[in-house]
Amino acid sequence: MSSPRQHVLIGSGSAERGDSLRRVIADLGLDSEVYDDVERVLYHTRAPGGGPEAIVMEHALATRVPENFDLVAILRRRPHLSELPFIYLGPTDSAIQTRVVSSGADVYVGLPTQPAVVKAYLERMLVRRRAERAMRETLEQMRHFEQDYKVSERMKDDLIHMLVHDLKSPISSVMGLLDHSLEMMRGGSADSGIEELLSLARSESQHLLNLAANILDVRRMKEGQMPYEPGVITNLTELAKEALGDVSGGPRDRNFGFLVRPEAERIYGDAKLLRRVLANLIANAIKHTRRGGYIDFRAWRQDDGFVLSVRDDGEGIPEADQKRIFNAFEQSRHTVHDRYDTGMGLTFCKLAVEKHGGRIWVESKVGRGSTFNFTLPDNVVAEVGSDEVGIGNA
Repeated sequence: MSSPRQHVLIGSGSAERGDSLRRVIADLGLDSEVYDDVERVLYHTRAPGGGPEAIVMEHALATRVPENFDLVAILRRRPHLSELPFIYLGPTDSAIQTRVVSSGADVYVGLPTQPAVVKAYLERMLVRRRAERAMRETLEQMRHFEQDYKVSERMKDDLIHMLVHDLKSPISSVMGLLDHSLEMMRGGSADSGIEELLSLARSESQHLLNLAANILDVRRMKEGQMPYEPGVITNLTELAKEALGDVSGGPRDRNFGFLVRPEAERIYGDAKLLRRVLANLIANAIKHTRRGGYIDFRAWRQDDGFVLSVRDDGEGIPEADQKRIFNAFEQSRHTVHDRYDTGMGLTFCKLAVEKHGGRIWVESKVGRGSTFNFTLPDNVVAEVGSDEVGIGNA
């Protein structure tokens, strides 16, 4: 069954004037229902279904009611009519106009007037009403999308936490068994090939554990739940060497250098986060550098802060990949060791550096290696005990 066609309700005291209004309103693509009786007006507006799109009321009809009977107010009190465009045609009398507008009419048109004037008012009001209705519907859809998005994000968070939790326990157990096996083999005369395989197995387990930690910590960073405890770091070189020790499998026959300028040894930041950043950058350099390659860590003062960098002479990064390399799961390339790289470590680095108020970027050419640089501000004042120490301004 088709829905009733939208129409305008015309309450007119004259059949002739009602027909004139009906003809001009037809130009707007709307039907009209003309009533010359108050009871019929009230009857045909009693329920929401099939109600009018707008109301045009003549004073001549509205006054055919008992004294103190306000037809405009009665119609407006009906919920489905409360926001309809309502045009009232009445005499040029300020007292009547004030009363009618106070009762709920949107527009008061003084008589005599031309039907075309009523048509112009009605057209403008209908356009505005439809725009408001469309906006409300859009806002409602946006609210639904937002709710669906929040539900989706909660499900994603739960999945990540579950994945990380389920990965960490068995991996840690495997690593413990591998460590124990390696110790036993190194104390005896076991075949060196088996020992190499066990070492590789442990390295890959550590890689999975680091991946799980990065996935979880990237999520915590984005949600602002990652602990941030900045303080004075007095020996940046030592911190970088500790970061190298954190890397799964260690140097793996790469040559390392640490070139920290004296003025950059003392910086300000969260030591745990920066150690993780350096470990991730060093691990990334190892993955993309062949045995015998060179990797160095450098730091120096520049302008109003410090620049820290990890440089390698590995395979390099195509220019097209450099802009999105810090996005999670965007580092879609294989390493020289044929391992697929998810890029979660670099995403963590970006978030951690930005947490410090710095920025990170890469400079690279295919076949000539890569340099990952990041900045740290030096204008932070840290509290050490009861004393305040200005970092980098001495």
